[in-house]
Amino acid sequence: MSVSDEVLIRALVRDREKIFAYCWAILRDDDLAEDVFQEVCSLAVQKRETIANEQHLAGWLRLAARRKSMEAARARSVRAQLFNTELLDLLDAHWRKWDESAPTGLLDALRHCLKQLNPRGRELLAMRYEQGLKSPRIAEKLGCKVPTIYMATMRIHAKLKECIVRRMAIID
Repeated sequence: MSVSDEVLIRALVRDREKIFAYCWAILRDDDLAEDVFQEVCSLAVQKRETIANEQHLAGWLRLAARRKSMEAARARSVRAQLFNTELLDLLDAHWRKWDESAPTGLLDALRHCLKQLNPRGRELLAMRYEQGLKSPRIAEKLGCKVPTIYMATMRIHAKLKECIVRRMAIID
C-alpha cells in the first residue's frame, strides 16, 4: 500500500518548516533551500507510490532533503559548510525524535531572534557558521583570546534560546 495524496499533502504542509530548515542547515542559503524544498515536494508527489505510509514518508522526506541539498551545493558550487555523513546521521536521529513534537514557527522565531542580537554577536555567528571559521581563527581576526570567543558564543546561544522560547510562547 502507498501513502495517499491527502497524507502526502498534509505532511508536506505540516513539515514544511522542518524540511526547509534541514535544507538550510546544509546550504545556508534561503533561496537555494527553498528551491530544494520545492524539488523534494515534486519528487515526493512523483514517488508517492513507493512510499508505504506516513512514518516511511517522514524518513523519506528527510533523506530526499539531505540528498537534494548536497546535490544542489555541489552543482552550484555553494560555499556551504557541508557536514560529514556521521553528523548528518546524528541530525537525522534527532529529527526523528522531533517529528512528533516540533513546534511550528521555529525557523521564523530563530530569524527574529538573530535580528535581535547586537552587530558583534551577529558577526561572530557569521564567522562561525557561515564562514566556517573555528574559534582560534575568529579570536585571531577579532584580536581577542580563544576563551573569550568560547564564552561569547555560549552567551549568544543562551540568548538565542531564551528569545526563541519567549517567541514560541507568543506564537502558540
